[in-house]
Amino acid sequence: MTTSLPSIAIAPDRMAPGPALPAPAFFAPNRVWRCYRGGLLLDRFLGRESDVDGHLPEEWLASTTAAENGERSLGPHEGLSRIRLADGTAGPLLRDALGDERIAVLCKFLDSAVRLPIQCHPDRAFARAHYGSEHGKTESWLILDTRIIDGEEPYVLIGFQPGVAAADFARAVESQDIEAMVAMLHRIPVKPGDAFLIPGRIPHAIGPGVLMLEVQEPSDWVVQVERSCAGTPLSDRDRWGPLDPATAMACFDYGSEPMAVLRERLAMRPREIARTVACTHERLQATATTDAFRIDRLRMRAAFSFVPDVPRHIGIVTDGSGCVAIAGRTTPLVRGDAFLVPSGIARVDYHPDPDHGLTVHVIAGPTLRQDAP
Repeated sequence: MTTSLPSIAIAPDRMAPGPALPAPAFFAPNRVWRCYRGGLLLDRFLGRESDVDGHLPEEWLASTTAAENGERSLGPHEGLSRIRLADGTAGPLLRDALGDERIAVLCKFLDSAVRLPIQCHPDRAFARAHYGSEHGKTESWLILDTRIIDGEEPYVLIGFQPGVAAADFARAVESQDIEAMVAMLHRIPVKPGDAFLIPGRIPHAIGPGVLMLEVQEPSDWVVQVERSCAGTPLSDRDRWGPLDPATAMACFDYGSEPMAVLRERLAMRPREIARTVACTHERLQATATTDAFRIDRLRMRAAFSFVPDVPRHIGIVTDGSGCVAIAGRTTPLVRGDAFLVPSGIARVDYHPDPDHGLTVHVIAGPTLRQDAP
């Protein structure tokens, strides 16, 4: 059976595409240093042996975005994906292979063993004004698995509680009253299958024990108000990035709303696009909307042909196994695989394992015009 994605607003490529990419293009492992610890659940999700959490808790997928780790950087190419060659070794950077073609979205697996610092990211307007960037960092969280750590059920913090004023938050930040800062945000228990849209500037923090697929705008800008993260000290550069503290604090959206209103606005729910014997095609959407990316889910039970309606997309296997065939090339798929389907591909054929099925998230990011405001 065949289905196609309903249209999304996509501008023409601003320049010619780069050198030919394999179709699909898979990627070498791409772990990224972060100030928080995690990664054990991610390793198990990816089928890798691990019994310890560390400071490489994220796997960046089909990434053309460099990590902003300052003095802790693992090198100038940290965060940038490399194409996986036929022999399994790391080949050229995806960014270089794409040439002037752009993906304009960043995906990552993220696994927390501790609570991340309370933080926010810029929206596009703030990023243009203060970071000189055309990308903010609106993001979405798709919860894949959870674990209880030190008896604490997994949770996330999102948005200010009603009655919180900017001055109250500023005083708590200045005095580093962590308990007060945490109490100012909504605490939401999470379980596998939950999903949230986190618009730029919304305060948030991911609690311990959460493995997620994060889809976001392609930047690593962050404002973090705490001076440490579970024993790891954070410098002013780690906290404020290139901004002065006053400007960084102005990045927060100080609006507030009751928990029920926030959940209704930001919880992403599946909307069925098409259903056949072979596949259920869904789109994950919140009441709040974004044009920064689009997330579809294909839950396949039998051989299925997918017809994309975008110049390129990222496929991420979140459950099951099988194989994918494009232009006569067939590649096995297992949970955790991510691949780029480049421009010019008219059909993607999936063949799920009949005993386990195959679930693939299809991520599309808009192509940005050179003269975008």
